[in-house]
Amino acid sequence: MSACYLKASLFQWPRCGWGIKPLSTYLIDQLIMHERDIVFIGGGHCHALAIRMLAMKPLQNARLTLITDTLQTPYSGMLPGYIAGHYSLDDIHIDLNLLCQRANVRLIHGRVCGLDINKKEIKIIGQANIRYDKVSINTGSTPNLGVPGAAEFALGVKPVSQLTQTWQTLLDKSNAQKTPHWAIVGAGAAGIEMTLAIAHRFKLSNKSIQLSLVHAGECILPHVKSSTRKIAEKALANAHVSVVSHFRVAEVHQSSIVSTQEQKLDVDQSIWCTPATAPAWPSESGLATDENGFIAVNEFLQSTSHGDVFACGDVAAMLKSPRPKSGVFAVRSAPFLVKNFRAVMSGNAMTPLNLQADFLSLISLGDTRAVGQRFGVSFSGNWVWQWKNRIDQAFMSKFNAPLSAMDSMGNEPMHCAGCGSKIGPELLSNTLKELPLFPNSTLKPDLTLAEDAAVAAVHQDVTMLQSIDGFRAFTDDMYRLGVVATHHAINDLYAMGNTPTSAQVWVNLAFNHPRLIQRDFKRLMTGITETLLHHETTLVGGHSTEGAETHVALVVNSLGHSVWPKNAVEEGDWLLLNKPLGSGILLAADAQGKAPAPSKEALWHVLQQSNRDFFLAIKNEKIHAATDVTGFGLIGHLLEMLKHTSLAANLNVEDIPLIPGALDASHQGITSSLMPQLLPLLNECALNNTQQALVNCLIDPQTNGGLLVSTDPSTAKEIIAKTDAVKIGQIQRCSDGMKINLIQN
Repeated sequence: MSACYLKASLFQWPRCGWGIKPLSTYLIDQLIMHERDIVFIGGGHCHALAIRMLAMKPLQNARLTLITDTLQTPYSGMLPGYIAGHYSLDDIHIDLNLLCQRANVRLIHGRVCGLDINKKEIKIIGQANIRYDKVSINTGSTPNLGVPGAAEFALGVKPVSQLTQTWQTLLDKSNAQKTPHWAIVGAGAAGIEMTLAIAHRFKLSNKSIQLSLVHAGECILPHVKSSTRKIAEKALANAHVSVVSHFRVAEVHQSSIVSTQEQKLDVDQSIWCTPATAPAWPSESGLATDENGFIAVNEFLQSTSHGDVFACGDVAAMLKSPRPKSGVFAVRSAPFLVKNFRAVMSGNAMTPLNLQADFLSLISLGDTRAVGQRFGVSFSGNWVWQWKNRIDQAFMSKFNAPLSAMDSMGNEPMHCAGCGSKIGPELLSNTLKELPLFPNSTLKPDLTLAEDAAVAAVHQDVTMLQSIDGFRAFTDDMYRLGVVATHHAINDLYAMGNTPTSAQVWVNLAFNHPRLIQRDFKRLMTGITETLLHHETTLVGGHSTEGAETHVALVVNSLGHSVWPKNAVEEGDWLLLNKPLGSGILLAADAQGKAPAPSKEALWHVLQQSNRDFFLAIKNEKIHAATDVTGFGLIGHLLEMLKHTSLAANLNVEDIPLIPGALDASHQGITSSLMPQLLPLLNECALNNTQQALVNCLIDPQTNGGLLVSTDPSTAKEIIAKTDAVKIGQIQRCSDGMKINLIQN
C-alpha cells in the first residue's frame, strides 16, 4: 500500500458540522509532514537564496511561506546595468512566484504592515493575519525621503521595484524637453553608479541630458581609497556630470531643490541615492531596533528582543559586528540564516555569522567599465566590468538552475483547478436529463435548462433562489481563495437579477497537522466572511471536512420578486461584458510555471474583482437576459443564452477584453485542461478565420468571470456610460444555422 493511498484511506471518517476532529498522535506522526510555520517576510536577496537552499534540502516538519508585495524581486547589483541599457527587466528580476512553485513554498502576495508579537501573527494590508512559529524579515530599506517635498517630487532608488517601474516613464518624459536637468542626490557607490548609468543610457539614445551629482560632503565616495575615488571622478568628468558638493538638500520642489544654505538648483527630476531609512512597522510592533529604526539582531541574525524573529539584509542591524547596507552581505547571510533555522527547529546550537569586514567592492561606470578595490588595492577597466557581470550573471543563474527537490513541472498532463475543473457540458447534460426527480407541485425543475440559480421555493409572490458553486483550490493563499470562491458563487444570483441574502459554506482542507489546519481554516473563512460582508450577505452555517486536496463551495440564497432569464434575448440587443477573459489560460500557465509575474498580478486583480457594483448599477434597468461567464467560457454561456431561440449573436472579437498576458499564453499553446470538452461548442460558431489563440480565449473557462447581459441599445448605452462594461456584440436573426459569428473589424 503506497503512502499516498494509506493517507487517503485512513482519513475517511464522517465529520460533523463545523467541527474538524483532531487526529490521533500516531496518525500525525506517521502521515503529517508539517507541524510548524516558518514565514519569510520580503523577497530580498537573502530570502530568495534561502528559499532556494531549503528547496534542495527541505526542513523537516515545517511549512515555508513567503509574503511579498511584489512577485518579481530585482537584483540590486544589476540595476545600474539595466538603467544603462545593458540588461533587460527580465535579466535583473527573480520571479518569486516561480521560485516558490518550484521550491514548494506557499506564496502570499501582500504588503506586511506589522506584527502582533504576543499572538505571533503577521498583519497584512487588506488581508487576514497569518500565524507564524518562526519568522524572518528581509524587506529592504528606502532612501530617506523625509526632507520636505521629497516624498512628493523625488524618486528613490529603493525600493528597486519602484524605480524600475518608473524608469521608462522618465525616459519617455524626457522626450518632451530639449535638455532635461536631473539631480542625483547622494555620492556614495549607488549615486555614482546611477549617475553614470543614466549618462550612458542617454548617450546610447542620442539624447542630451544635464546631470548634477549633489551631496553634502567634501568629496564623493568618502569611504573608499583615494585611487578608487579618482577613477570615479574622472568617469564623472568624462560624462560631463556636474558635481555639487556641500549641498545638503533641505527642500524639494517640483522644479528645484534647495539646500540648508538656501542655495537653489533648478531641476526637472531628482533621484535619491541617500543612506537607507528603516520601515516604521518593526519598531511599532515592539521589536528592538537600533537608533535608526533597523531591527536589532545578534550574531545569529536573531532579534535581540524576540527569539522567534530573525532579520537580514538592509532591514537588519547587527549590533555586535555592524556591516554596511550592502547586497554582498545580504547574499552571504543566506547560508547562515538557513543553518540557524535548521538549528532552532531541531534544538541544536546556532551558527554565528562569519562575514569578513573587507570585501570585494565593484562600482560600474556606466559603460562596460568598472572600478574595484580589495585588500587596499584599486583596479579598473573593461575587464573589471566583465568580472562583475560574470558574478552577477552567476547569481541570477542560480534561480534558473534545477533544484534537486523540485517537483517535475510540465512533464505530465495537469488538471486545472478553479472553474477549469468542471465537468464538460455534454457529459453534464447527458447525465442530468436521465435523473429521476421527485414531483413537487410548486417546483418544476428542468435540469436540462442551464439557469444560473434554481428556484428553491415560492411563497405568495416572493421567489427564493438558491445556487451552489465551488471548486478545487488553485492557490495556497487561503484568504484569497475564500475571496474568489465567494464572489464566484454569488455571481449566480446577480446573473438572475437578485441580491444575495444568506450563504452556507462547505470546506474540505488538505490533510495537515491540526495546528496548521486551524490556521488555514481561519484564514480561508476570514476571506469568505469578509467577502460576504461586502455582498451584504449573512453566513448561516456550513460543513467542514479533510481530504487529499483543498476544496471550497458555497450555497447562496436570495429572495426577490423578479428574475432575469438566461435565454430571453431579443433581436437587436447589444451584448455587454464587464470583466476581461483569460483566467483559465493564465491559471493553467501558472500551474505549469509559465505565467510571467505581470500576467499573474493582472490575473489576481481580475479574480478578486467583485461584480457587485456592476450589478447594483444595472439591477433596475430593463435587462432582457443575463448570465455570468464561468466554466463553459464566453462562447459556451452565450450559446446557453441563445438556446431554444431563432436568434444568433455577432461577436466583435477585437472588442472583447482580455486579461493582459492571456493571449500571449494562448499563442504558446497553453489551455485549460477542460478545453477539449469545450471544443465541440465551436461546431455552432462561424469562426471566420479568427486566429485559434483568440478563439481559445473566447472558450476559456472563467473563474469569477464577468456578467454577460443582453439589453436594447438605448439601455446598453446608459449602462456603458456609468460602468466599465463594454459592448462585445449584437443579437440578430439566425440565417445560416450558426448561433455565433465571430466578426473582426
